[in-house]
Amino acid sequence: MRSVILTTPRLTVTSWEPQDFADFQALHADPLTMRSFASGSYDQARAASRFADFRQEQVEWGWTKWRVQDASGRTVGRGGFGLSDDSQQRELGYLLAPELWGQGLATELARALIAWHFAHPDPRLSRDLLAFAHVENQASRRVLEKVGFTPTGERDWQGQPHAFYLLPAR
Repeated sequence: MRSVILTTPRLTVTSWEPQDFADFQALHADPLTMRSFASGSYDQARAASRFADFRQEQVEWGWTKWRVQDASGRTVGRGGFGLSDDSQQRELGYLLAPELWGQGLATELARALIAWHFAHPDPRLSRDLLAFAHVENQASRRVLEKVGFTPTGERDWQGQPHAFYLLPAR
């Protein structure tokens, strides 16, 4: 049964359900959508693996990178949290379909996810929130800075240069 995690004026974040796989796969197979991700586009096996991970995380941890839908109910992205490399903090992450770019939706989504993060702390983790973006993804980097993240440096992640950010606990 689908759960609504949070809503914004233009988006709804929900749990993943088995029937969402085709939309998940299509979104992650699109080279334009995935151009700033170190993994690149997902083939069917990679999509199936990540989809299973997200569904397991939402049960095991109570959070994941959830499904994002528009006002019509159409899957238009994902947003939520991963676990930092050192397993000490949540990392904010989001992905939206290209037709939604440039409308302020990433900022709207990021703000809502940050509010959710601070309202739903995980007692096993630091309350600080991390984020990162490919160094050339200026749009995503602007979003992170606009919603309050501070740059902490650049380093390789999965063989590609990324800018890292921190939002300290409030």
